[in-house]
Amino acid sequence: MKRLLFFILISIASNNFLLAQTEKFGTWVELEFTKTFLEKFEFSIIPEFRFQDDFTMDKYQFDAKLAYEPFKFLELAAAYRIKTNIKDKGDEVTHRMVLDAKFSKDFDRFETSFRTRFTTYNNIDNDGKTTMIRPRFKVGYDIRGNKLFPFMSYELFQSLSENELIKGRFNIGVSRKIGEIHRIAIYYGLQHFYIDDQTINILGIDYRLKF
Repeated sequence: MKRLLFFILISIASNNFLLAQTEKFGTWVELEFTKTFLEKFEFSIIPEFRFQDDFTMDKYQFDAKLAYEPFKFLELAAAYRIKTNIKDKGDEVTHRMVLDAKFSKDFDRFETSFRTRFTTYNNIDNDGKTTMIRPRFKVGYDIRGNKLFPFMSYELFQSLSENELIKGRFNIGVSRKIGEIHRIAIYYGLQHFYIDDQTINILGIDYRLKF
């Protein structure tokens, strides 16, 4: 019954997003290499590559992240990101600071989390600065006797500098652990921009190595 409820929720959420007009398609590939130390600390290097339509490079970014888990249900993290947007008249580079607070709670075989992300960044070219808050809710289901882990999430992007809602991002996918230190995930996403009412289809592939 609980498994059925989970997939009903996924179907309703994904159907609502599929009703939106989609104009672009992107493929996002993220790699994460994480080292645990002092039991409750983790340091991660996270490169990500985003391709558009005909699989040409659209942007790429690099994160250095430090996370701390003071309690089993709480993770705090800080990251520094360098992001490059590919432009015809010259690439646009942004530097971004990221602060995360993630709360997790299991309900039987459901795994839920709520993450609040605060970001601030500036553009090198025009010295523009902005701040944004990004709340995200994620739920997954641990299928008994199966290594596949289905999940879905929804994230909002709220600009604090301009006091407006920028976009929303819905993901639905499945992940799988391979051995003790590897994990791979594949997901389908829809990112909707509220300002110009455009939606982007996303095929995401994530790989994580944690040791």
